[in-house]
Amino acid sequence: MRIIDDFIAFQGMCEGGGKIISTLFFNPNFHSVCLFRLSNLFYKMHLSVISKIIWYVNRLLFHVDIDYRANIAGGFVLIHGLGTVIGKSVISKGRLIVYQNVTLGGGNGKPGRLDADGKVRGMPLFESNCIVYAGAIVVGGIIVKANTVIKAGRIVADDT
Repeated sequence: MRIIDDFIAFQGMCEGGGKIISTLFFNPNFHSVCLFRLSNLFYKMHLSVISKIIWYVNRLLFHVDIDYRANIAGGFVLIHGLGTVIGKSVISKGRLIVYQNVTLGGGNGKPGRLDADGKVRGMPLFESNCIVYAGAIVVGGIIVKANTVIKAGRIVADDT
């Protein structure tokens, strides 16, 4: 399950003893990821109204806007997630670490790209082990290669 992979990834990011209790009860970033996973689960069960309610609660409580339709692999970690926006057709294929005030998705003024399924994709695809630092913006139907680090404040609109 993806939430277990997320929990393990959060454990690797935490410092000090008592990481399990600390993550489960006192880490708002992990709670935000859990709400995203829950809203995504209801979306996959074709219960979009419940998905939207949970998405909205996530926005209100944690100021994180992760669209319930995003396809984010397990191992997803938010660090200081305030102001983070992740669009509806963003895809990650492996571990993804996102810092505060990051925007993933949206258009870049270019036509979308065809993915492997022949669908036009207008939002980024992240391969495994990517890190996106604070204030970065990644837009368009681009591919972010494995092990890529996107620096703080950078705007990325072309493949990396």
